[in-house]
Amino acid sequence: MISRNKARDGNSPDDFIRAETPVFTFELVPARASRGRALDQIMEFARDAAADRKLSALSITDNAGGHPALNPVSLSREIMKLGIEPVIHFSCKDKNRNSMESQLFELDRTGLRNLLVLTGDYPRHGFSGVAKPVFDLDSVQALKFINELTHGLRYTHTSLCLQPMPFFAGCVVSPFKRHEAEQVFQYAKLVLKIKAGAAYVISQMGFDACRQHELRQFMDSMGLDVPLLGTILIPDVRLARIISRGVVPGCIMPERLLKKMEHEATLKDGGLEARLERASRQIAILLGLGYEGIHISGPGLSYRQIAMVMERAHILSSQWQEFVRENLYPEEWNFKFYEPDPATGLNKPADTGPRLRWDRPEGHKKPFRISGRLERFVHNLFFIPGQGLYDTASAAAERISNTDFEPVFTRLEYMVKGLLYSCQHCGDCTLDDMEFLCPQSQCAKFMLNGPCGGSSDGWCEVWPNRRQCIYVRLYEKLDDPEFRKLLDRKYLPPRNWALFRTSSWLNFFLGRDHHGIQEKNKKMG
Repeated sequence: MISRNKARDGNSPDDFIRAETPVFTFELVPARASRGRALDQIMEFARDAAADRKLSALSITDNAGGHPALNPVSLSREIMKLGIEPVIHFSCKDKNRNSMESQLFELDRTGLRNLLVLTGDYPRHGFSGVAKPVFDLDSVQALKFINELTHGLRYTHTSLCLQPMPFFAGCVVSPFKRHEAEQVFQYAKLVLKIKAGAAYVISQMGFDACRQHELRQFMDSMGLDVPLLGTILIPDVRLARIISRGVVPGCIMPERLLKKMEHEATLKDGGLEARLERASRQIAILLGLGYEGIHISGPGLSYRQIAMVMERAHILSSQWQEFVRENLYPEEWNFKFYEPDPATGLNKPADTGPRLRWDRPEGHKKPFRISGRLERFVHNLFFIPGQGLYDTASAAAERISNTDFEPVFTRLEYMVKGLLYSCQHCGDCTLDDMEFLCPQSQCAKFMLNGPCGGSSDGWCEVWPNRRQCIYVRLYEKLDDPEFRKLLDRKYLPPRNWALFRTSSWLNFFLGRDHHGIQEKNKKMG
């Protein structure tokens, strides 16, 4: 086993990641109820885990799958009293930034400071139909917000300075995307998340050792020196079939593995022994690859079974390389970040960097888009300081602002942008940051700093087979997909709703939108 000692030493008083020890956590999924058998089973699992002390923490999901369920804070309080650390999934889908701040006050006051920050699945059916999605902040913005609270947030528009709240917040990344555009932006967004303050990383569930190795290589090559936990899902055959149908956003079930599990399900024990043994071998591989910990999940499992899996993985740890090839599914992937190594079944060293290419059929040329060139020309003509007509446009904005002509000018702007971009009148335009694709009208979750994890084969989680993920389309519009440039993408702050239905052009020239905020920050920093 590769020995690593990168875990942080007490970033908060309740930091569940300890130095020099592989971390094991288990994911609990609250029921759509406040009491009953399902919740009794969760608490039984928690009591057993607290008594045995092999698990470092229990993570509790936040409306998993977009369905309403018991709030994770309630269960976390009960679990913390048992003597084991809870990790609360902190999702952006149902809360605006003020609601987040209020909940963070509550969490700090009750000593619940371990968080896993996620964008969250798109809401599904609730009372009288589908709930309204919030997504006021994306996961990068939420991490930055929590990080600033950790150090004592100072509000610029008032003299208010909040006392530091020592949260320990992590993030999620998926190395299991089939297409280049999806995978590249997953890693680019991971860099932004860690810059925003993510203290640890948990991978999306998946079953391919080569992709798990890829994530480890990427983090090491980029110097992303935070603990990495790999997710091991132990599905029954029912869940495996559901994942295979694409029902669980962003998750992939290899067809060959599904067929194997369907055969195992015909055995006397329903395939349970095979499932647990496979999980033990997968854990041994991840620890052998240098993951600092393991995040285990799966339905209908007792704590005794999870303890057996961890013990078996420890026994198998010295043999991890023997299990690699039985956990490879190369037929599932259209794109691989690093060159494969036939000798090991994993990847060659990452020192040569990623091997990016346009993810298109052989012989297919990247289309020449006159519209993109024209958009960039017009933007540079008017909106780049010191160039073209910028000074003239800026002076005109000064004259138009706060006059009777401003409402007319605003309607004219949105008439043009509505026709071209289905403009949503946000007043804080990010078209120039997004290759002239509007995230307010063309992304179901309004993502500004990278895609969510829910896309599949390039399709949006909400509109599968009907609308491509906006970041896949953005990647295709790039003249040069040079990865280092994507890693240097600037952080975009959350939308300022005070600018709603005001002129984004006037807001730009008068320094009221995010461009002005960024310039002020540069001068201050």
